[in-house]
Amino acid sequence: MKINIIIILVLFTLGFSLSEKRMVEITFNNITKLQQLVDMGIDLDHHRTYSEVHAFVTDEEFQLISQMNFGIREIPNKAKLYFEELKQSTMGSRNPMEDYHNYVELTAFLQDIADNYPDITHLESIGQSVQGRELWVIEISDNPGVNEIEPEFKYVANMHGDETVGRELSLYLIEWLVEGYGSDPRATDIVNNTDVFIMPTMNPDGFENGSRYNANGTDLNRDFPDQFSDPNNTTIGREPETRAVMEWTWDHHFVLSANMHTGALVANYPYDGPNSGVYSACPDDDLFIHIARAYADAHPNMESGGFSNGITNGSQWYAISGGMQDWNYIWEDDFDITLEQNEVKWPSSNQLAGLWEDHREPMLVYLEQVHDGVRGIVIDADSGEPLSANISVQGIDHDILPDPENGDYYRLLPAGTYTITAHAFGYLAQSETVTVPLSGFVEQNFELSIDPWLAEADIEDFEAGDFSDFEWTFGGNSNWQADNSESFEGDYSGRSGNISDNQESSVSITLNVVEDGQISFYKKVSCESTGSVTGNYYDYLSFSIDGNEMEKWAGEIDWSLEEFPVSAGTHNFEWLFIKDGGVTSGSDAVWIDFVVLPPLEGGEECGTGDINDDGINNVLDVVSLVNCVLGDGCDVCLGDMNQDGVLNVLDVVLLVNTILG
Repeated sequence: MKINIIIILVLFTLGFSLSEKRMVEITFNNITKLQQLVDMGIDLDHHRTYSEVHAFVTDEEFQLISQMNFGIREIPNKAKLYFEELKQSTMGSRNPMEDYHNYVELTAFLQDIADNYPDITHLESIGQSVQGRELWVIEISDNPGVNEIEPEFKYVANMHGDETVGRELSLYLIEWLVEGYGSDPRATDIVNNTDVFIMPTMNPDGFENGSRYNANGTDLNRDFPDQFSDPNNTTIGREPETRAVMEWTWDHHFVLSANMHTGALVANYPYDGPNSGVYSACPDDDLFIHIARAYADAHPNMESGGFSNGITNGSQWYAISGGMQDWNYIWEDDFDITLEQNEVKWPSSNQLAGLWEDHREPMLVYLEQVHDGVRGIVIDADSGEPLSANISVQGIDHDILPDPENGDYYRLLPAGTYTITAHAFGYLAQSETVTVPLSGFVEQNFELSIDPWLAEADIEDFEAGDFSDFEWTFGGNSNWQADNSESFEGDYSGRSGNISDNQESSVSITLNVVEDGQISFYKKVSCESTGSVTGNYYDYLSFSIDGNEMEKWAGEIDWSLEEFPVSAGTHNFEWLFIKDGGVTSGSDAVWIDFVVLPPLEGGEECGTGDINDDGINNVLDVVSLVNCVLGDGCDVCLGDMNQDGVLNVLDVVLLVNTILG
């Protein structure tokens, strides 16, 4: 057994040594040349100016860059050197790594916290690293393990194994919260009103080996789905540590989070791409500036890192692909920033206590931002049950979802006045205007009523298992089909035909719209995304009215609602999926479902009293209605004069009054 363990350890060490990259400084004469390095897959590091950048490269990449129009030289990897020094100096010591906690010590620390504070903590492993180390997460709450109506917050640290400060600050924060609960008002308030999750190390293998990378040689902060380069929100093909964090996130409803790094001193916020060298603002840019400033302003000297106000937009600083913060915001409704907490990646352990003093207040202030903005619950007005809804803010193109279990939502917003709308499938949307205070939140609950229009509207939901309910027309190289493997509601949706490069598949319908209204439908898209820099569409779904393209979509888009106004008259509506001659991505297909058509000619009007449908109301209709009331089994719609859903003597009286004028 001992021999096997030794062999395994040797193989692990060898794996790291074979994948370890050299740290280099690359110089260039124009910052636009950075794109060449990005296209080559070079792993760029924090340090970047308009003439140089630090990076990690293989021997082959070093030789290739040397032959290009770049300068390149190897520079010391100070974090790795300090790691080796620390390992050597503490070898055989009862205090390995000095004040840094190695994996065994970190595990013991967390288990000790969980054992001593069982009423307010819950320790779990959300998975294992490449080398089999547990990925520990500790929950701190007054009711751990219970999904309460309160916001969920998370800190993730040490995703780069050689960026170590956040790993230790996490332990300081855990200790501060549990020891202060019940005695310190601030700690007590946080624990009572926030569900706090802390992951001290996402990359335990990297830490144990003094490496930036995991044991497979992967940079975990380049391994998440990316809106520009990898718009597939799936765990397929990703590292075990990344998969664990993604699945853990899917099991929760995190509102605010941060991931902790070192190598600079700055609070970095989305977007992290594209690699344009200029500011890349997301829809919630004002909010991200606000929460990043909250952290930086609470630090004694964040601006000493060389950034204005101690904050930066990710893309403007240096772009990355596959980062955690953009993934959290784009796909998970979680407002996430990247905290660079020290300019030295692996500082001397005697600096840790001082770094905690510097970052304690910023970490607490940032955590408390989860309580700012608008919050409430979204329920069915009749049953009181929570609803699956979209919460939108007028002027900000980024919706969030309530927690599906309790219906509670938390929309972070800086101070100001906003129009908030709750949308739920099959319900009337509800909008309210709210004013968010400078600090704290405003509560706005929504009780949504079922949309009566849907009971009368003409709807194509493909539940017939084909396209036979309406007069659809197909075009292109392959016909659309009903699909029972994907649907927004019910069992079926409409799916584009199977096409290959330089082909298209369309479905259209021509309708006589009798009055102004709208057409709405749900769509799902799985194909090549738009160009990250050019914005070009290659493969895409488009929707057109009378030959005029209203909108188009590309990439990986889950079921989402689209609505377009339609005027009275005859109109043609077309859904087109088109592929160019290049990349195959995702399912290479698109779907539509629950198409709500505008008001159409020939719809049955209820309550007319024209029982025999001869175009006039007369005594014959009265006789027919009397017979209906007496039980002849008639169509309720035409004779239901008061629209109460039943036929009775009151309807007869109302029909007689109608005939008499």
